[in-house]
Amino acid sequence: MVQIPNPFSQDLDTLSEDDLLDWYASEVFPPLQDDRKGSVYRRMILRRFWERRGNNQPRELDDGTPYRSEDLSRLDRAINDVAEAHDRYENTVQSQSIWAVYHGENQKEQFLEDLLKIEELVLDHLQ
Repeated sequence: MVQIPNPFSQDLDTLSEDDLLDWYASEVFPPLQDDRKGSVYRRMILRRFWERRGNNQPRELDDGTPYRSEDLSRLDRAINDVAEAHDRYENTVQSQSIWAVYHGENQKEQFLEDLLKIEELVLDHLQ
């Protein structure tokens, strides 16, 4: 696994959002057993997820009720972006970055919880 330098050992004024995202990702995400492309996909999903903050109206049923949360909608769109960028199926991206890492039920929700935790840590740091 790639070692991410501790951004807090640097001048805090020079830290970018990407530096903070990478650092907190290395602290929050569980390690990958077989790191083929999973870590690359995971970090790209994180960045796309971060970039989509506040701009994710979830799709609605015919009666106007959203059928998933805004955060889950944002995650799905981030996964789609990464799959398209790598010319892969969404299932391929998810299998290497989510299903190979998280266990039990609701693996995607576990990943979403980690993304939200990283987002919260970065936002707290930037305030």
